[in-house]
Amino acid sequence: MQTLINIIVFLLVLGTIIIIHELGHFLAAKLFGVYCGQFSIGFGPKIWSKKGKETEYELRALPFGGFVAMAGEEDQEDNESMKNVPYERTLKGIKAYQKIIIFGAGVFMNFILAIVVLFSVNLVSGKVPVVVAQIGEIAQNSPAQEYGLEVNDVITQVDVQETGETYLISNYGDLDLSRNHLNTESDTIHVTVTVQRNDSKQSIPMTLSYDAQRGIYPLGIVQATRAMSFPEVIQYTFMSFGEMSVAIFQALGQLITQFSKTITQLSGPAGIYQITAEVTESGQVGYIFNLLAMLSVNVGIFNLLPIPGLDGCQILFVVVERIIGRELPSKMKLILQMMGLALVMLLMIFVTFQDISRIFG
Repeated sequence: MQTLINIIVFLLVLGTIIIIHELGHFLAAKLFGVYCGQFSIGFGPKIWSKKGKETEYELRALPFGGFVAMAGEEDQEDNESMKNVPYERTLKGIKAYQKIIIFGAGVFMNFILAIVVLFSVNLVSGKVPVVVAQIGEIAQNSPAQEYGLEVNDVITQVDVQETGETYLISNYGDLDLSRNHLNTESDTIHVTVTVQRNDSKQSIPMTLSYDAQRGIYPLGIVQATRAMSFPEVIQYTFMSFGEMSVAIFQALGQLITQFSKTITQLSGPAGIYQITAEVTESGQVGYIFNLLAMLSVNVGIFNLLPIPGLDGCQILFVVVERIIGRELPSKMKLILQMMGLALVMLLMIFVTFQDISRIFG
C-alpha cells in the first residue's frame, strides 16, 4: 500500500510540474493567437486524448515531460493538420518578443508554481525561532528531562562551577555550551541553569557530559518557534526560492568545472522517485510541497539552458534571428534540436542507470 501511495505522490509531483510548464507555453501561444494542434503530457504512446475546439489534449505513457505542438515549429512542418493554418497564426507570423514570451512562459510558470507553493506552506505552517532562549522541545533521557527543565522555560543564565564563570543568556545564540566557549577540558561539568518559568525564576543545578562528536555539553533541548508573521511569510518565501535557484546554478557550475565528479551525483526519474518516496514516508506534508517547489525551480532553470531542444535555445534562436534580420534554416534548427534532445535523453538514461545502481547496489 505504501508503495502505491509513493507512486501516486511521485506522479502528482512530476505531473504538476510538467502540466504547469506546458500550460505556460500553451496560454502564451493562445494569447498571441498561435494555433496549437496538441497539448500533450508525457511522451510515447497515447493512453488518453480529447479533441477541443482546435487542440487535441493528450496523456501519454511516459510521464517525464510534455509538449505543445504549435504551428510554425520546425518539427510540425509535415503535420497535415497545420498546413492550412494562416501565416499570422504561426510562430513565424508573430513578433520576436512574442516568440520569446511563448518560449519563456513555461519556465516562468515553473517559478510561479514554486513561489506559490513556498508561500502557501509558509502561510499555513511556517515557523521561525523565538528571539529568547525558550525551550520548545525536550529530548527523551536528556539532562534537561532528568533535571526538570520544562517546555516554555526561558533560560536567562548559566553558571559553570568548574570555571566560576556566569553567562547571561538573552537569546538562543548566547546558549553556547561548547568546550571552547566554556574554556574547560572536563568530561563533565556542573552548571546551574536559571530559567524564567511563568512569573518566577528557578535555578536548577545540573551535571552535563561532554559529547565529543558535537563538541558540546548538550542539554537536550530544541529552541521554541512561533508562527511566521505575514511579512515573514513573504520574506522567507523569496529567501527559499533564491536559495533553491542558487543551489541549481552552483550544481550546473560544478557540472562544467568538475564534470566527472558531479555527473555521478546527478539523479534522474528513479532517483527523484526514491527521494519522493522517502519524503512521503516521513509523513511531513510540508516536506512534499517543498520538494515540489525545489523540483519546479530545477526544471525551470534547466529549461533555460541554451541546449538545443530546450526553451533556452529556442529563445537564443529568436534573438539570433532578430540580430541577423532573417530566419535560420529550418532544417538546421531541427537537426540541432534533435541532437540536443538526444543528448538530454542519453544523460537521463545514464543518471537513471546510476540511480538504479545506487538503489539496488
